[in-house]
Amino acid sequence: MDDKHQYLLAKVADFYYNQEKTQGAIGKELGLSRVKIYRLLKEARDKGVVRITINWPIKTNSELEHRLKERFGLTDALVLANSQGLSALAELAAQYLEQNLKPRSTLAICLGRTTHAVIEALHPDYQAHIRVVQATGGMSSSLQQYDSSSLARQLAEKLGGEAIYLPSPAIADNREAAQVIMQQSEVQRVLESARKADYALVGIGNLDPKSSNFVKAGFLQEPDVLALGEAGAVGDMAWHIFDAGGNLHPSSFNEQIIGISLEDLKQIPVTIAVAQGKEKAQAILGALNTRALRVLCSDEETTLTLLAL
Repeated sequence: MDDKHQYLLAKVADFYYNQEKTQGAIGKELGLSRVKIYRLLKEARDKGVVRITINWPIKTNSELEHRLKERFGLTDALVLANSQGLSALAELAAQYLEQNLKPRSTLAICLGRTTHAVIEALHPDYQAHIRVVQATGGMSSSLQQYDSSSLARQLAEKLGGEAIYLPSPAIADNREAAQVIMQQSEVQRVLESARKADYALVGIGNLDPKSSNFVKAGFLQEPDVLALGEAGAVGDMAWHIFDAGGNLHPSSFNEQIIGISLEDLKQIPVTIAVAQGKEKAQAILGALNTRALRVLCSDEETTLTLLAL
């Protein structure tokens, strides 16, 4: 499709959808038949010149939201009704961000598939000039699509702000290497920006070897993850592994992480976690017990399982 024809499709679509002109009136103005205008409008939709989005109402469960807030001392809780899937949950979280992010504030972001889905759900015309800070180091593995540096860039584009990148790997080779990296001035500068953020957006991982980000990223092998679970660990947040009580697990792995700590997350005014799945209930419980979270976005099925623990 050449530029001239694409311009014609866009012009016809603008007349019809934005200016609300009839197909007959458009045809008369452009010297084309009504049938031709109809075909051009169909072509515009088929080729993506026009995209029609239907915003279905998202139903939430206010009773479960209240129970979450009461039990865990949350500022806000969002519980998606009927467990409608990740896309609906991401849309709910995106709506919360659009309604609550203050213009020209700072948002720290960590790795995650769920976080990626939330970014995808943000409306492209939502421009709040938010500064987005990468709060954990980057990766070059199969999880690169969900890497915090990639997510920071995507989110900054959606929010009309700038992205600040953390120039380091997510996990150092050992504790000594992590200490050296954490002493680098640029790393310290970015992490200080993350610690001073107004908001943080995080995911919660569980320790199922088949789905663990640690295994997918190549940081740990399946037997290592199984051993962590057998030793009392239940999940991770910003790569930090914790138990059901919200305490850091005594694993040497926690000393190799390049990024903000769970203590840092506690100091951020609004830390938002988005997570779903009954299999993640123990991990979500542990994350809530760290007392780092202010907002949880989940679904009914997950919340009922969580509240039963």
